[in-house]
Amino acid sequence: MKYLWLAGTAMVAATGAAAPGTAQTVTPKAAAEPASPASSAYPTSAAGDGNTVGGYNQSRWAEDWRKYCDPAKRDDFIDALKCVKLTEDGKSYVTFSGELRTRVNVTTNPNLRDVQQQRQDIARIVGGADVHLGDHFRVFGELGRAELQGINLGAPGGNLRNQLAVQQLFAEVKGKALGLDVGVRAGRQEFFDGPQLLTVGRDNNTLYFVLDGVRAYARGKNARIDVFDLNYVTYGFQGISDDKTNPDVRFTGATFGFRLPPKLFGGSKLYLDPFVWRLRNRRATWGPTTALEERYFLGLHAYGDAGPVNIDWTVNNQRGTFANRPISAWQAFIAQTYRLGQKPDAPRVGVHFDYGSGGDPISGRAI
Repeated sequence: MKYLWLAGTAMVAATGAAAPGTAQTVTPKAAAEPASPASSAYPTSAAGDGNTVGGYNQSRWAEDWRKYCDPAKRDDFIDALKCVKLTEDGKSYVTFSGELRTRVNVTTNPNLRDVQQQRQDIARIVGGADVHLGDHFRVFGELGRAELQGINLGAPGGNLRNQLAVQQLFAEVKGKALGLDVGVRAGRQEFFDGPQLLTVGRDNNTLYFVLDGVRAYARGKNARIDVFDLNYVTYGFQGISDDKTNPDVRFTGATFGFRLPPKLFGGSKLYLDPFVWRLRNRRATWGPTTALEERYFLGLHAYGDAGPVNIDWTVNNQRGTFANRPISAWQAFIAQTYRLGQKPDAPRVGVHFDYGSGGDPISGRAI
């Protein structure tokens, strides 16, 4: 299956390179404030746990509000909910989180046809709790409700309209081993590790894209590795009982991370992340054919800041088979910006270029 990549949006064209998740606009990881999940010597802004701005992360479990266990540091009554101590020493505590997000999408001439406009009135309501039991164990749970009204909506999926869904529910064990920060998360979870044009939470949808399975990590001062074995989740429309793990779609692999020495690049903050992934779909569909597809991703992601320049570059090769037809495709996502000023929030100018290889209907190659 061929995909045409344009300005961060995936658009089906014919048969070509695919992505484990749906693409959205790129937010360079190194340009945001770091998340603070577990204590880690590896820079948390590059650890694959999402971006943080003002202390708030895309994944609420990646936030660290332990400072609010001290009442003297709280600014308002909501701060008290960010660290509710379960023990006097504060090593066991609960962080409560919530989100109310409303959005209106208006599309004129949908699918480039002269038809009635589409209007999506979206509301996402989420509530969660992050229970830390000592320094080495935690349980995170999050419920979400998806509301969608409007005009010309078609047949909305469960990620757009859902009475109640278990958006995340996992347990994590973490600690030290051989001088590394190590941990394992098991259960339903969001996944933000890797280039955001390949793996993304699909924020425009009412509910985030989530997966079920296991993810393990080891992080040192200048290198890391994440390995995972996950299955896609198919949302229902009613209560929490109809959101099911999809055994037909499995996403496995490893992502590595290296911090490039700042002294070699003039004090820059640059990172290099090779990745090896596999996406298997037992019921992949292309045209009239439904068959097994196995797609292997071998790629390299370079990103970060070098003075006023921010880069986010990815090169990725895909191999595999669909219905016993060979898959061979290349992708390149090249984005860079230049900051016009000294302040972090100064305006930026940039260039974004995406490339995806095409299919070969004559030879029968599936791309």
